Amino acid sequence: MNEEKKHDELNHLFAHLQGQWDTEEPPLGHHKRFMDRLEEKQQPRKKGIFWVITPVAAAVIMVLGLAFIFVNRPTDHEVALNNMSAKTRETQEYFNMVIKKELAKVAREDSPETRKLVQDTQARMNGLEADYNKLVNELNTKGESKKILHAMITNLQTRISFLEHVLTEIENIKKIKENYHESNT
Repeated sequence: MNEEKKHDELNHLFAHLQGQWDTEEPPLGHHKRFMDRLEEKQQPRKKGIFWVITPVAAAVIMVLGLAFIFVNRPTDHEVALNNMSAKTRETQEYFNMVIKKELAKVAREDSPETRKLVQDTQARMNGLEADYNKLVNELNTKGESKKILHAMITNLQTRISFLEHVLTEIENIKKIKENYHESNT
């Protein structure tokens, strides 16, 4: 009985909607056009080389832009040099030139006998350089003062004296090596 009731309700619904159905047929070729569009959407679109090059070019431009920003940014030393008086700048440049020459001499003396000494020297020089950079930052924030300048010059002099001492030690090691070889031959 329940099925008859459902059947009657459906008949009543369809009777009520009689004449409201769209019964027209689509124009000729509609089915073919529909299927063609459907196939078109299912096939991956062929993208030209433009679609490949554009993201690569954008990435390259972004990397170059960032590199330009970081490369052209002045270092703390450059900022400090700009904040120093001409005489102070000249003194600092002189000390830095001497330190570079002495460091190059130490690096040239690197051998199995002196390797430990050279490595220790580089580590100590890095520590002195870090201290110097702190002084440069202080100079940039507080401005040029006698106390800061004196500390900077003392740091530079300490580095030069240390490098000269290391070179003397290296010469002593070389002499000991020569004397050992002379006595064994």
